[in-house]
Amino acid sequence: MAFEFSNSLNAIGFSQSKFDYSLFTKGNKKGAFTALLVYVDDIIIGGNSQREIDLLKAHLHGKFKIKKLGPLKYFLGLEVARSSAGINVCQRKYTLEILKDSGILGTKPASTPIELNHKLSHTTNEILQNPTTYRRLIGRLIYLTITRSGITYAINVLS
Repeated sequence: MAFEFSNSLNAIGFSQSKFDYSLFTKGNKKGAFTALLVYVDDIIIGGNSQREIDLLKAHLHGKFKIKKLGPLKYFLGLEVARSSAGINVCQRKYTLEILKDSGILGTKPASTPIELNHKLSHTTNEILQNPTTYRRLIGRLIYLTITRSGITYAINVLS
């Protein structure tokens, strides 16, 4: 199915990114640009020409069984909000899920989660019996740095 989908997009002028195979883009001489991002069975379409977007949707609807869900609001832990000032992307819900799952939902925030140039020291305390939970948390926090660059240093030290 993925091969058929890629071929279908290539047939109407889209190019698949060599750096991210889930990204397809198309531009034309009139300045229209359309991008399509695929994740499993979700597709995000964006561009600067509503006509081109509508043509792409019609093409996809004719070739595949698709469901139109309307404007993008939430995708892979990212919340997307539009206003007259532009587009805002945040991970509020994703952050709250991490805090809840970690059991620290009611704690107070800190302006700096770790002191700069912090050096980890060896400990004689017991090593984690099951490091899987810790690794999963670090992975989730690394993903959170997409919108929260201020925690990048601390997450890097912890990872």
